[in-house]
Amino acid sequence: MPSYSSATPFASVYHAPVMIDEILDQLDRLATKSTSAAPLARIIDLTCGGGGHSEAFLTYLRAQNLNHVEVIGVDRDSDSKEEASQRLKDFPNFHHCLKNFGDLTPDDLGGPVDFVLGDLGVSSHQIDDPSRGFRYGGNVKGGVAGPLDMRMDGNNGLSAADIVNDYPEEALLKILVDHGGEKYMSAKRIVAEIVRSRPMTRTDELTAAIERVTPKWSKSSPRKGALKTKARVFQAIRVAVNDEMGSLNRLFENVLPSIVREGGVCCILTYQSDEDAIVKAAFKSHHEVDGKIRVVKDREIGRDLYGNKVGPGKKVWDILNKGKKASEDEMKKNNRARSARLRVAERILS
Repeated sequence: MPSYSSATPFASVYHAPVMIDEILDQLDRLATKSTSAAPLARIIDLTCGGGGHSEAFLTYLRAQNLNHVEVIGVDRDSDSKEEASQRLKDFPNFHHCLKNFGDLTPDDLGGPVDFVLGDLGVSSHQIDDPSRGFRYGGNVKGGVAGPLDMRMDGNNGLSAADIVNDYPEEALLKILVDHGGEKYMSAKRIVAEIVRSRPMTRTDELTAAIERVTPKWSKSSPRKGALKTKARVFQAIRVAVNDEMGSLNRLFENVLPSIVREGGVCCILTYQSDEDAIVKAAFKSHHEVDGKIRVVKDREIGRDLYGNKVGPGKKVWDILNKGKKASEDEMKKNNRARSARLRVAERILS
């Protein structure tokens, strides 16, 4: 199978896709063992963005003379649909679905899926476009601040301004601690300053509030300085605005068990600890019990006479790797690959 990541031909101004070789290795393994009884028919890119990973899939399929295999790009961002559809217009086996991946149904996809990719990172396009409000003022492309928005799906739902200006202190504190990994006392100072600074409508106003109660740098740890603190706060608010953890939980509890065929493969790229914990726990511990998916704790699992693990219900996933990181070479070429972790699992056969 050809190697792609060294030349990064699937990168664009929209986004540079991460760990293409490792993901294509998994697709190639599945395609090689596919049979007439279980042929490779449908691939879904849950976070299509600008279409980088989808283009890699389509290029691989064309090289293997598998042009009958559908690639479905899913994204909640209408900018993604426009960008990916234009970029991939020469591939008739590509289709786009404008939807939050946590709300997908089998009807959206036209049938069971053989291979799934979910890249949980925010695209370069979203981060670098000041009008989207994902990045703090003064450190965006062109140094331009933007509105406190951060919505991935346009004008739907609460914006970052709604959360910053209207949420009570305790709710804001929980967001910064749970989704940004901010230490409690630091988060408390930041939240108090946010409340004192209301109302805020622009990213530079939120940035200034954080800077007023955060040292520019810290001798004890770079983590405590303003730069990394601003990144954590903006990340936390973005996660809350888009209900990212809720969508991810729904993906594993409702969507994937219903759309991935038995023997199908699921690849998930994570970039932060709380989302990685959800993926790790789902792959390791999700069981189907009485028709519902839930985490089965180790204490609930026993052993039969032959030493085999026996637990309530049926295990959903067979883990194929335990969290692979990008290569050193890729990290040097793409800074956003540094925090990436790829987890892969196979839907267990009956």
